[in-house]
Amino acid sequence: MLSSLSFGRRLAAVSLLSALAAGCSASGTTPSSSENNIGAALGRSSSQNRALANGQGTHTQAARATGGQISPDASKKKKALIYWGSYNTSTITIYSAKGTNGKEEGTITTGLSEPERLFVDAQGSVYATNIGNNTITAYKAGKTSPFLTISNGVDSPTGITVDHAGTVYCANVGNNTITVYPKGQTSPSETISAGAEYLATDANDNLYASTFDGVVKYAPGTTTGTNLGLSIGSTSDALEVDRSGNVIYLDGTTIDYFPAGQTQPSKQIVISSGFPFALALTKNEKQLYVSNEVGSGFEIQTVAYPNGSSLTNKLTTNAGQWPISVNPDNALGS
Repeated sequence: MLSSLSFGRRLAAVSLLSALAAGCSASGTTPSSSENNIGAALGRSSSQNRALANGQGTHTQAARATGGQISPDASKKKKALIYWGSYNTSTITIYSAKGTNGKEEGTITTGLSEPERLFVDAQGSVYATNIGNNTITAYKAGKTSPFLTISNGVDSPTGITVDHAGTVYCANVGNNTITVYPKGQTSPSETISAGAEYLATDANDNLYASTFDGVVKYAPGTTTGTNLGLSIGSTSDALEVDRSGNVIYLDGTTIDYFPAGQTQPSKQIVISSGFPFALALTKNEKQLYVSNEVGSGFEIQTVAYPNGSSLTNKLTTNAGQWPISVNPDNALGS
């Protein structure tokens, strides 16, 4: 069973879009039967799916304007990039992280089906969980076709992370498991029983899972974890972990910083407007990004880590929704 808390904020967000869609022409975008089936699994109604579709209408063409061609700059491992996924258009749009509303570097569409979460590994490859067709797809830097597709053991996938050895971890809300795939493998080597939505690894390859019962930590190669007992108000929300093992947790509309080994936050940043969904921490651990639903669309905001106290706009193009990632993500080991 899916956590009502974990999807409550998303449903609140799409209700705003539903209100906007109600005033639109009846000839607006209509979700397919598969979209409605997946939406139902996530707690979305048909009208909410339709509201999301119509709310993204004018941005669908813009997101695909590059025809899937990625700029040569996007293949450079050291170039700062932001990957912004759209569940509604099954697209990943790639932007330069330089400045505000940086240059669009290209789009990925092949193999994507309602992507839920994204992750970029140390080699600059981007991984996506596709809840629309129960797959994980991975794309090398600068490429638009997947070099790896995983379907074995994948069941309504959400959270994804990759450690420094290339091991892929996938959270499956369809059967409340986390499946573990050694580098390049398409069959799981381990299956962890856990109802989780977001995942992260630290520099020592410990796995952190944001579960319906709180944040649980798993030592490498183990299937039994330890609940960290963090003082949080809502469970199975977004999290990140830095190289020192400090946990960053999106608790409703507050970003909480938990020092390693502590259960109380040392710092809290209130997101004053909108409905935040996902977090992404850069490898140099200087910037933390958050995707946020505001009004009729989505934006990406940023705050300096760990000393910043307020968020500023980074991308306001509304080309994506909740899934975000950066190149590369943090805590990928030594």
